[in-house]
Amino acid sequence: MKYLILLFVFALTACTTHVHDEGRNSYIQTIEKHSAGDKQFSGMYHNFEFKATILNTEVTQAIHSRMKKMYAWDEQESSKKLNEQLSELENHSKIWLSFFTGERKNDNLATKKSIWKIYLVAGSQRYEGHAMKANTNLSEAIEIYPYHTRWATPYYVEFPVPVATIEHEDLKLIITGPLGHREVHFSN
Repeated sequence: MKYLILLFVFALTACTTHVHDEGRNSYIQTIEKHSAGDKQFSGMYHNFEFKATILNTEVTQAIHSRMKKMYAWDEQESSKKLNEQLSELENHSKIWLSFFTGERKNDNLATKKSIWKIYLVAGSQRYEGHAMKANTNLSEAIEIYPYHTRWATPYYVEFPVPVATIEHEDLKLIITGPLGHREVHFSN
């Protein structure tokens, strides 16, 4: 009898879904489609690891829809926030960067004395990025960027080129410094 009750409870809970699960698979596919990452090792020593998502129009709209559901924004608030996000794209390009290095002192992308350079190559043009730590809650960051972990530092990296200029170009992200050099490509 005890097993029958447990089986019944398990069957009921297995069928329930969380409000945030609706559309999650499609959302994750959009994020993954516009994300890339790599790792740099020196022998067995883990120098650094990163994964980044280009915040183009498609990704920005997908993130906005996800956050609208998460925070139950009304239409007025949602419209205002989406317009703000899209107007940012008119002035510069941005990536979300989840960055990890084994030594905390080397996790300094957003400081003036950073040991890192970050470039975005679009076609034949190269743009240097400016990193800022993302001021976001870990739970929200993981919900929006499922590959992000508690061990990585979240950054936004801005590039001085409007998204419309590079959105349909082949894009390459370069992270380089004394601990290594990695290049990844974003697919269109």
